[in-house]
Amino acid sequence: MIVAIDDLRKKINQLLIKNGFNENDSANLADIVVEQELVGNQFSSIAELGSKHSKKLAEESNIGAEIVVDKPAMMLVKGNGRSAPLITADYLDVVIDKAKSQGIYAMGIYDSTYNDFFDVYCRRAAEKDCIAIIFENGGPQGVVPFGGKSDVTGTNPLAYGIPTNKYPIVFDAATAMHAYGRIRQAKELGEKLPENAYVDEAGNITTDPNQAYAVLPFGGFKGFGINLLVDVLSGCLVRGKSGLDMPEDSQRYIGTLILVISPEAFGDIDEFKKSTTKLAEDILAVEAIDPSNPVRIPGFKGSKRKEDALKNGNIELDDIAWQKFESSLSS
Repeated sequence: MIVAIDDLRKKINQLLIKNGFNENDSANLADIVVEQELVGNQFSSIAELGSKHSKKLAEESNIGAEIVVDKPAMMLVKGNGRSAPLITADYLDVVIDKAKSQGIYAMGIYDSTYNDFFDVYCRRAAEKDCIAIIFENGGPQGVVPFGGKSDVTGTNPLAYGIPTNKYPIVFDAATAMHAYGRIRQAKELGEKLPENAYVDEAGNITTDPNQAYAVLPFGGFKGFGINLLVDVLSGCLVRGKSGLDMPEDSQRYIGTLILVISPEAFGDIDEFKKSTTKLAEDILAVEAIDPSNPVRIPGFKGSKRKEDALKNGNIELDDIAWQKFESSLSS
């Protein structure tokens, strides 16, 4: 489905306003959703608008978040149920400015919701010549520890953005083998799950989305070690909940930790970007084992997609995602 970017933004605003978002939050979230669709994602942002950003979340988002810890190098924000993507949007420029003034700055968020759009936030930081690293103890549960049968931690995404002289290097992925949402997606599309990634309730590997109960950590015991670190940094550290302490019926215990680093604090920014650019170019120059699957730099494909879309003013959306979005708009 080809849609004009401006029309998409207007329709998203329309849906959010209808669901109770105030004009400021609606405009901010619409911009974020459009940015995410421009670079593309495994899970379409517009497809999930009707379910993830419901009227209930809109009502909670109108309650103000509060800074409960404010120190020179960090802040801790109590969301009071406000949507974490909106809290991040509210404070990201402040975090970047603080990092630029002193080299590094951290923001933690708790008593909030799932945080999405890490790709967008990392790109925004990289565009201002900063490195961003974002952690979230995304749950509740869903990932089994290495060698185990039952789930304890969440899929716990990790993202980062790094400036170069071309496109930013942007990585955004769960520390599980695959996203837990892949189960739902596979059910909807009538597909099998990837092999050696999901387990049923008895701990057996399965590709049947109707039997899948949890997902394995990526990279064996090393991957689970990273998954565990993310759970601590964005759960225990920021006053969220971790592991089995996180209730299955509430988003309010999910936490986020955002670190922003200014390379200028370490030396000349032009030299830094020259170095990261060469690193990326050297990687892209590596001969691929399979010529049909060339070596890539994370984030570059999305940046090219965004660049092309902005040139012609249109964006290509998944047909099923668009149908879900229009259904939410008309319901």
